[in-house]
Order: sequence, then structure tokens, then C-alpha cells
Amino acid sequence: MKRTMLLGLAFLGVSTAHAQVLPFNEAGVTMGHHHVMVPDVDAQKKIWVDALGGQPSGNGPLQFVKFPGIFIILTPGKGTEGTKGSVIDHIAFNVKDLKGTRAKLAAAGAAISNESDARFDALLPGGIDAHFFADASLPTPIANRAIAFVSTDPEAERAWWEKVLGAKTATESQLVVSTIPGARLLFSKADTAPASSRGRSLDHTGIGVKDVGAFCDRVAALGVMCEKLFNGAAAMITDPAGVAIEVNAGLESR
Repeated sequence: MKRTMLLGLAFLGVSTAHAQVLPFNEAGVTMGHHHVMVPDVDAQKKIWVDALGGQPSGNGPLQFVKFPGIFIILTPGKGTEGTKGSVIDHIAFNVKDLKGTRAKLAAAGAAISNESDARFDALLPGGIDAHFFADASLPTPIANRAIAFVSTDPEAERAWWEKVLGAKTATESQLVVSTIPGARLLFSKADTAPASSRGRSLDHTGIGVKDVGAFCDRVAALGVMCEKLFNGAAAMITDPAGVAIEVNAGLESR
């Protein structure tokens, strides 16, 4: 029960965090947050705040870190397994100074791999796989880029995101990419079904909507069940691959 309360309170009572979330798409959806639940929140803050320059906010068990396009929410928990083997495979960011970002993360203890002039990967505390891409045109030092999902039927999962959350899909070179405002959505195939993200370090992702109740009514007509939290102030939905998605309203004004 306590864990559900933390999820439902994710965006209640915090009016100072501005993640610069993007305008809604035609389905009334925009990217919202990633919720990280780990035993050592301070170790995470050293990465997200000290190394990556996110702006911290929040009190008590909920710690918010804002980036252009997304919030990272940190709460103490028992999540010890990382993203590998989970339905959420990794997350990604664009950065203006790739070499500088890589140096800061390495100094903070992140394991660096797949280095090139265009990108690198970093394994963050708790086993969270994060990919970083160079973008010298960014108006900010860092911005949200993508979330990558793995499932045994990625095209069915993609179709669900298109139908329910209004994702748009296009081909970039040979890569098929879907998007909602604020994030690219990558869908890859796994030979066996990955584990749920629930209970892992990266417990779930989240979206912003105009109105939680209206959103739940709309998706109910599509056969999607909303688990309402705090009398409908927030909700949880799950995609066909088992990705947990928290639904919140008011993100665009924070």
C-alpha cells in the first residue's frame, strides 16, 4: 500500500519542478517521467544531479529531478535488478557536450561502453542502462531522447502505443521509430518474454495527460483498464508487453 501511495503522489504537491514537457499529441498525451526505486537515493542523485545537471526538487521520500522533456523521480525502495532482462531495456538522452558528459559519468562511477564520437552507453547505479547521443544543436546541455522496450511481439506493442497513446511511427534510414511528444519509442524483439519492470530499479515510466478521468474513460472504450490512484488524481495502465505506465495530469504547468 505504501508503495502505491508513492506512485500516486508522484506529481501531487510539487509545484516547483519544471520538466518542460512538450505539448500534447492528438490523443492528449505527452512524455512524463521515469520512476527509479533504489536503496540508495543519494547515489542516484550524484548521477542525475551532480553529473548530468538535473534540477532537484521535492521533499521526503519523493525526490524529483527535472530535465527538458522529462522528470526522473527517485524514491527509496528494494529495486536491485537493472533494466537488462526487463521490458524496459534502456533509456536515452541527447547531450550537447558528449565528451564532458562521459567524463562526468565515469568520474561518478558509471561503467562506460560502446563509445564513439556520436554516442556512448552508461550503466548507472542500480543497473539502469542509459544511452547518450551527441547533439551540438541542443539549446540546453541535456534533453530526453528515448525509451526502449523489449518484447516477444514488438509490432503489437507498437500498435498499442499508436492506438491508445497516439504514437506516430516513421522510418529513419533503416530504423523504425515511434514518437510521443518528448520521447522516441523503440520496440525490439526478444526470443523469450522479458520480466516486468515492476520491482526493478527502473520501476515504471509515465505519461502526462490533460485529464486523468477523461483519459481513463477514453482508453476503457479501447479495452484498457486504468488502476485509479488517489480518487482518480493519477492512474496506472499496462501495455501488452507488461510495461507499467503511470498517468498524471498537470505536468505541462510544472
